[in-house]
Parts: sequence; C-alpha cells; structure tokens
Amino acid sequence: MGNLGRAKRPATEDRPVLGDPVGDVAAPRRDAPVARARPPTADELISSLSQALVRSRRLLAATSALGTVLTVDDVADVAFRTAAADAAVTFAGFVLFGEDDSPDRVLAWPRLTTPVFTDVWVRARNPGPAATGEVVRTGQPRFDPTRVGYLNDYPDRRAVFAAIGIDASATLPLTVSGRIIGVLSLAWSGPRSFNEEERAYLRTLAGVYAQAIERARLHERQRSVVETLQRAILPRTLPELPGMELVARYLPAGRDVEVGGDWYDAVVRPDGSVTLVVGDVGGHGLPAVSAMAELRHAARAYAIEGRAPAAITTRLSAHLLAAQDDTLATAIVATVEPNTGRLTWSCAGHPPPLLLTSTDARYLDDVHGPMLGVVPGYDYGQRTMTLPPASSLLLYSDGLVERRGTSLTDRLATLAAAAAQGPNADAPGLDALCDRLLADVAGPSTREDDLCLLAVRGS
Repeated sequence: MGNLGRAKRPATEDRPVLGDPVGDVAAPRRDAPVARARPPTADELISSLSQALVRSRRLLAATSALGTVLTVDDVADVAFRTAAADAAVTFAGFVLFGEDDSPDRVLAWPRLTTPVFTDVWVRARNPGPAATGEVVRTGQPRFDPTRVGYLNDYPDRRAVFAAIGIDASATLPLTVSGRIIGVLSLAWSGPRSFNEEERAYLRTLAGVYAQAIERARLHERQRSVVETLQRAILPRTLPELPGMELVARYLPAGRDVEVGGDWYDAVVRPDGSVTLVVGDVGGHGLPAVSAMAELRHAARAYAIEGRAPAAITTRLSAHLLAAQDDTLATAIVATVEPNTGRLTWSCAGHPPPLLLTSTDARYLDDVHGPMLGVVPGYDYGQRTMTLPPASSLLLYSDGLVERRGTSLTDRLATLAAAAAQGPNADAPGLDALCDRLLADVAGPSTREDDLCLLAVRGS
C-alpha cells in the first residue's frame, strides 16, 4: 500500500487518545492504598443498557436492509444511509481491494466533486483515507477523537479535512474470513470520545458491511459470467432477405435482478422462408440461461430441417419434459415467406404477436397450446394467414409488457397504442419504432425481467 511508509507510528486500539497521560508516570508505592472503582449508579446502568439496546436495534436494522440488496453500489447506499442516521457521521467512504489486494474501487458519501477531495481521495494512486496502509498493516481499526492526531501523522490531508469539514474519524478494516477486503472510513464534524461500547459497535458494523460487500461482489461476478454467456448464445446478426426487414432488441433486467432466460432467433429455411422464434424460460440465473441455450439451438436445428412451427413447439416441449428438471418455458414460433407474405405461427403459452398495418394494430391472440414442458405428448397447433402489404409483425417476451401491480390486459393495450402511432416522420424505419417502444413501454432499467423484441416488416 502506498500509505505504508507515511504512517509515523502503528495504530492499535491501545494508542493514546486525547486527554490520556503521556510520558513517564511514577509507579504507585507498594504501601499506598489501592483506589477502588466506584460502582455504577442505577441511572448509569439504565443508560448503558438503553444505549446497548439502541445499538442492537440499529445493527439488526442495518443487517436486514443489507440482506435485500445485491450490488456493491446498493450495499454502499444502505451502509452510508445507516451510518449517517445511526452513528451521525458526516462523511463515510469505502476503499475496496481487488484480487491483487490493491485498491480498485472507491465509494464515498456525500459524493464530493471538489478537486481537493477527488484528486487525493479518489484519483490518487492509493485512494481513500491516508490511514489505509496503516490499518491494513496492523489489522486494527484506528480511532481519532479529533483531527489533531490524524493530521500529525498525515499532514497532507489538512486540505481534505477542511474541505469535508470533519474532526473526529474512525478507519476500520473490512475483514472476511481473515482477509481484509477493504477499509471503511467514518468521520464526524466534531470531536468524539469513542468509548469502548462505541468502538465495539463500529467494529461490528464494519463486519456487517464487509459480509454484505463480499456477497454483493460474488453476485456481480456471477451475473457478469451469466450475462456474457447469454450474449454469446443470442444471435449476433439477423438474416438479410430481399423484401424483408428484421430488427431485434434485447434488454437485461434491472441491476438487482438476476439474468433471465429470454431468447430470440431468426433462421433461414431451405425453401427461402424464415423462421422467427422468441422464447422465455422460467426462472433466472445460470439454470435459466442453460435451458435457454438448449431450446434455442434445438429450435434452430428443427427450423433448418424445414419443420413447421407446430412441429417445432411440440418437439421443444418434449425436450423439456425429457430433461425431468421441472423447467418450463413459453415460445412463439413463426415462419414467414418473403415473396408471398404467408405467415404460419404456433403460440405455446406466450404473449400474442402484434400485427401493425397502415390502419391499426391488433393482436393475433390464438393460443395453440400450453407452456412448453407442461403436458406430456401434447401436439401443438398452428395457424396460417397472409400478411397485409407493408405490414409489421412484433414478437416479444413478457418482460416488455408485464409489470407488478398492473394488469396484463392494460399493459398489452399500452403496447398496441404505442405501436399504432407508427414510426416518427424523422425516423421512419423499423429500428426507430423498436427503440421508441422500448423507451415508451419497457421503461427504465429498474424493470423486473429481461426482454426480447423481434420485429419483421415486409415490402
């Protein structure tokens, strides 16, 4: 750590605090009377027990709040909020270490942007509190009742202390399974006594934060792997066919939700027609993505063999049942002939396709069978129609329309109304229409499920 050489003396919990006697102190005479500690009064005992109860409740509340978040940023938000409310801090910050034990992430509250802070606390080679190296080296927290002792050891931080307006500070290691994963910095605008009860409380609070951070970092790593796998499975490009335009969109769920099993595909068949598939595997995480990969590749193989949409949904359902792992999915499989506009589709418990013409928007709400993997030996049906000239067909997963607390009927009406407006005059293409639908219907990144949108337009 870059701050190791700057610490003038190691800090332990036995370091002198303001008001402690320093220097030589004469030893008491052997025959001198031994002073007996005054027993606490009833009021003092009641006050001490009351403070202990308050701290226990605060720890329980912090632990409960941290148990509901999944990302490091959210852990920091909860930690800083509880520290401000419960410990009355005026500044709090994390410095987190990477796999090589060097600082790789700095989080602070409030989010100051003044150069005197960012240049020293955020952008520096060794960011965060100057005492980071000292705390890591000793493995012990450092408590400074006033700024005097801290600035004696680290005089280069005077401008930072002045900019933040702090006096007392505590710098604590974030330890998980004996390994320091970061450092917590807390600061107050005035002096602080740091009695033993408060020190114990802050040490425990740092331990709660450390466990939550490590759990969140594991979740972020797992989510990153699953997202990478999912994007590797989804098609990178769509077929280019004369007289037909194809556009696809995929959006992951909000950051607090695991990756789901939505997929889309477009496959050119031997006769020149194209098979379009949008599906949604139940659940989230690696199991859902693995099942999605199997279904996507199976559907692609059946389409290349020239099988009809009903045959594809029937075989996909049998595939899930054969796995015997209770995985369920929905899917819409459609085949379009570019030359004739002939559409054949099979809907397996999936949201209905939306047909857009020059005059209206309507759903093709035929349901040709239940969810995939539900009924053994089920033969799915299909329907055929001719698409009107210059019409568009939208296939999508339920993440586009489903919202907690809102009826699906209302959400489908919202999608139809938005799509019926057609493309903007300044951006008439299918790409622009899909982008507008995602913005107007899908909404912000806090959505609860991932989504796919696959659109096709004929000439």
